[in-house]
Amino acid sequence: MSPSVKSAEAIKIVVAGGNYAGLNAMQHLYSILLASNNESIQRPSIEITLIDQRDGFVHCIGLTRGLTEPEFGANLWVPYSTVSWLQHPSIRLVRGTVTEITPNAVHLSSGQTVAFDYLIIALGLSRFAPIGLRSSTKAEYIDEIAETHTRIQAAQTVAIVGGGAVGIELAADVKSDFPDKQVTLIHSRALPVPGPFKDEFRHMVVDILKEIGVDLVLGERVIAQTPESEDMSYNTTKEMNCTPPELVGTMSSDAELTLASGRTIRADLAIRCLGTLNKSSLLHLPLAANDIFGADGIAVKDTMQIDCDAYPHIYACGDISSRALVKLAGVGMYGAFIAARNVARSILSLPLEDGERYPPQLMLLMGKDHFALQLGDEIWEKERTREHVHEDMGLRRCIECLSLHKEPEYVRLD
Repeated sequence: MSPSVKSAEAIKIVVAGGNYAGLNAMQHLYSILLASNNESIQRPSIEITLIDQRDGFVHCIGLTRGLTEPEFGANLWVPYSTVSWLQHPSIRLVRGTVTEITPNAVHLSSGQTVAFDYLIIALGLSRFAPIGLRSSTKAEYIDEIAETHTRIQAAQTVAIVGGGAVGIELAADVKSDFPDKQVTLIHSRALPVPGPFKDEFRHMVVDILKEIGVDLVLGERVIAQTPESEDMSYNTTKEMNCTPPELVGTMSSDAELTLASGRTIRADLAIRCLGTLNKSSLLHLPLAANDIFGADGIAVKDTMQIDCDAYPHIYACGDISSRALVKLAGVGMYGAFIAARNVARSILSLPLEDGERYPPQLMLLMGKDHFALQLGDEIWEKERTREHVHEDMGLRRCIECLSLHKEPEYVRLD
């Protein structure tokens, strides 16, 4: 016997945001609610809408190398039009930028409103260009990474501001692909890699960067930059509420960086890899307490429902949720898996299930031959880590996990 279905009317499910979390939610909704052609399976009438500002999946994990190797970078974008199961008649793709989420609708910058009975929010974090992509199509993306590559290639000295994961990997990729360039990484703290990690891990990263040949300026904050980044004043990162950060460029040519100590650093090209903006401010839910929308994202229950009993039909996963201290693709995909299953379980009148919590972890890929991994409290040796490193920076594995080149199998919930 199949689980009972609440209603014969069409049930509207919306997934706001694609990529790792959003697409994983979509494929599991498809597997449970749409995949089988067996007419004996009782199922509700379902409409599933994916809202994304892009027309494809982007493997952001490989983007720093995509900027230094544009041929590799071109493969990081997989158009939704090539994903067979997304063409299902009960699935709708809407391209647009979300400007507001209310209790039963998602509002877009175009003025369009998409109503929902269930919502999975997977909007991620906003990063500034060139790491945050301006592009909405693959053709635009290829042009965008080619332009950044040209600027990196033309510079003899490159300064990268920000010693988080992105800044570290970008500095390492630039130096590895262009060993004759002088690459300087500037970070305001005494050691790179902010977050819940051991100093032993941070020192390992410092040693690797030095081995690669990256010049490190640690414990020094940049307080001024001349000229300013093309699209923004240096100190307004947290104030750019009107313009999406992806549209804000942070590269400057012929730059002079002034540090808090008074020291100046000149670079043919300066790239800022600082800061992200959380999109939880897009939610306007009158019955939700303000404290569920924190700097780390939207507070969620173990079911991935937002932490407000007034809105049990709204879920959040991926980087926009506060579930993980470290924002990772794998954590986002797992949260989306739980969210999708629970939306389906709710529709099929089954009890919801809780997701597991995972310890903080981070793998840094520093060029093709250097990497570091901390998993929980354990720092892995290089040879052990090597077994988990993929030459394509995990692209094939993500394509397989998200079923971008195959049909997801039917899954029955019991």
